[in-house]
Amino acid sequence: MASKTKRHEARKKRQRRAAPGTPTFDPHAEVMVDTWASLVKLMVRMGATDDPEASADAALNSAVAEFVTKVQRFDPIRLIEVARLASLPMAPTGSVAPITPDASASRLELLALVALAAQQEVPTGVASHQATVGGQEMSHFVSEALSELDRLLHLAQLRSFASADPTDKLALVSLLIQGGEVWMRNSSYPEMVEATNGALLDGEPNVRNALLAELGFDATDALAVLNACHDLQEIAMNRRIDAMRSTMLQAMAATEAGRTDNALMERARSSLMTMFEPEANDVTVSVPDIASHTGIPEGRVRAVIERFRLDLAEATPVQVVDAFSTGKNPLRARPLIVCANGRVVLPHPALHVSAVRENLEEHLKASQKTWSKYAKHRGDLLEMRTRTALGRVLPGAHYRDAFEYYVPANETEATEADPSKYTKRVEGDHLVLLDDVAIIVEDKAVALSVLSRGGKKTRIRTDLTGIITKAAEQAGRMRDAIERDGGLRIEGEGWVDLSHIREIHTVAVSLDDLSTVLTATAELVRAGILSVDNIPWTVSLHDLELITELVARPAEFLLYLRRRRTPDVTVMFSAADELDLFLYFFEAGLWVEPDPAQVRAAFPFLPEPSTSELRRYREQRPVILTSRTDALDQWFHTSRHSDANVPPAPKPTMTASPVAPLIDELQQRNVTGWLSIGATLLSADSDVQHRFARYGAQLLSNPLSREQGRSLTIPITASVDPAEGWLFVWITRTTAEAPASVKKRARDYLRAKKHQLGLPRGVVFLYDEPTQSLLDVLYDGHIGPIDKTLTAVLHSLRPATALQRTIHPNAKRPPRITKGTPRPKRAR
Repeated sequence: MASKTKRHEARKKRQRRAAPGTPTFDPHAEVMVDTWASLVKLMVRMGATDDPEASADAALNSAVAEFVTKVQRFDPIRLIEVARLASLPMAPTGSVAPITPDASASRLELLALVALAAQQEVPTGVASHQATVGGQEMSHFVSEALSELDRLLHLAQLRSFASADPTDKLALVSLLIQGGEVWMRNSSYPEMVEATNGALLDGEPNVRNALLAELGFDATDALAVLNACHDLQEIAMNRRIDAMRSTMLQAMAATEAGRTDNALMERARSSLMTMFEPEANDVTVSVPDIASHTGIPEGRVRAVIERFRLDLAEATPVQVVDAFSTGKNPLRARPLIVCANGRVVLPHPALHVSAVRENLEEHLKASQKTWSKYAKHRGDLLEMRTRTALGRVLPGAHYRDAFEYYVPANETEATEADPSKYTKRVEGDHLVLLDDVAIIVEDKAVALSVLSRGGKKTRIRTDLTGIITKAAEQAGRMRDAIERDGGLRIEGEGWVDLSHIREIHTVAVSLDDLSTVLTATAELVRAGILSVDNIPWTVSLHDLELITELVARPAEFLLYLRRRRTPDVTVMFSAADELDLFLYFFEAGLWVEPDPAQVRAAFPFLPEPSTSELRRYREQRPVILTSRTDALDQWFHTSRHSDANVPPAPKPTMTASPVAPLIDELQQRNVTGWLSIGATLLSADSDVQHRFARYGAQLLSNPLSREQGRSLTIPITASVDPAEGWLFVWITRTTAEAPASVKKRARDYLRAKKHQLGLPRGVVFLYDEPTQSLLDVLYDGHIGPIDKTLTAVLHSLRPATALQRTIHPNAKRPPRITKGTPRPKRAR
């Protein structure tokens, strides 16, 4: 046993290796920590009572009442503008607003709703007092109100926690949906959503004509009017800024010149106050202004305003807070606030893009005929966009889209397993085939209902079953058919042999953005929405499109599919957004250490786990991923908004790989299995990748003799699934051996060694000593008994236990060589 001093030094070394460099400041993490600290304090206080739910409810109602007495002093329209200036990020035209990790939009919405509801309860005499509010009084109130609004939301959140049934498997999923509705805005980029909504609602002539006939406007008109409200409010704000700047400069110049101009000083003071606390008419927009700005007739503008106007009816502030905090945000589908004089104001622009689709879909559902046409168009559009996105990252693949195939109709047909006798015809959305890889994709264009967003659990299960469960079942059905029968009988095409497929991935693409749900795979399994043995990658269309734009090479995409579909990934990594998981994959691999015991069960020839393997598995802890999209936001904006004065931001990329040139060469040569080989190369940690990249040159630079080439054999076994094992072999050809002869020898050895180790796939990198270059790459995916001609080769191999090198693809902490770790063995 090592001495205590040596063990102490080893522990300190591991700690240094686990936390290199100086910690970087993460504002997103700071907000998260502060939020949890606030919640914990409230939990401790409420937990000390006999009924935490009732205590939280009473505390919330008391806090709302106290807040209402303060907010009633102010004109709600003016107050909304003051809060806009204080809470929303601002930036010069043509640039990206600074990233703000706090929930500014949520606070502003809640303030607007409470202020408007409170106005309906204003006692006699208070309304006249609003006109006498002192200078900067509203600004002071807003600065304090932001933290009070946070407290309201935290109390409401704590009440939801306290009321949740711990035995209800859907409880956490429900809380995730509600939390997303309360705290998150624009989970997809508004530009992408806007383009999709236009294609959905105005891309089908019958649907567009129905909107024009029944509402008096189409989706394009609605979006233009809402955008105009925001634009005109910004223009008015910029005018106030310009007026303030001009009068302030004049006043400063007069003071410096020794001239005292009381009237000028008063105008400067007034312009400063008007900038931050303007009158209601200065922050609202008229119908004629919108019509002039958009070129849309006033009648059509009024129709849009009427459809999208907020209606609180007789709701009290408590009712408004209750609805907002449970996901039923009144502003979600109707974000326009209409004043008594007919002028309008938009609290912020983060809602209206999604409001257009949700609001108009609500109207379309009233007509079964129109809705049916819209639903078909919606599904067709999703299938087309999904196919286009996949085409960017899987070039050269064979695609089958919107096809029908046959599966067993009953247990008897399933038992016989004769595809020619199957009688049940079913549909498949996409089947993508590239060498030994099959990717099965199911599209779901249905949306999460308003009831689900508001936390109604029976509806949540119904909606998620329609969006996620059905997609998983349909994709899993095709996967099972391929694995069971070795192919598919496709309508109009006949039998398609797929016995060469060694890797199948299932994907469910949703038209709706359900970030907080789609990233919580583990909770979906726990709730029974997904089965643990059938977990597709569930992703929204917009995230899929963006990910396929970011991927630099197809191998990255396949590796992400492998990692993302690993059941333990969303147990170990929690994120509110798919893009956070993907960017963490770029950054650190999204790797979860497998159980060494299960790895040995999958690959019995491996030795006992090393101390480092056991330690890595034992010491890994769940990680909460904060936002990683700041750089992505900059790239997205600058890549889509050309401005000569703003250089394009760099595109987020995967950590540079030393095997990237080899991966690219495999694709350029169109080597059989280039995609799966490339993803496997890329899966190794950086140290191993460096060795992979050097092995060919090392073997070439150290020849044995003119007659005998060099070789190196390494099994890839860092998985608990035997089907994911690989055998990598490097072989050199000498001048004395003909290329055809060495290729046959390499193929025979590869197949025999794979058979001996029980590995399903393997590849030989064949290097040429005379030319010092890569001569060929030989893939083998054969499984089952080997040909009798290979018996002699099989008998000549070293025992399986003599080849015990395992490559560990941990991107963050590569395995260390210990005294008990065997060195790489040469073939034979």
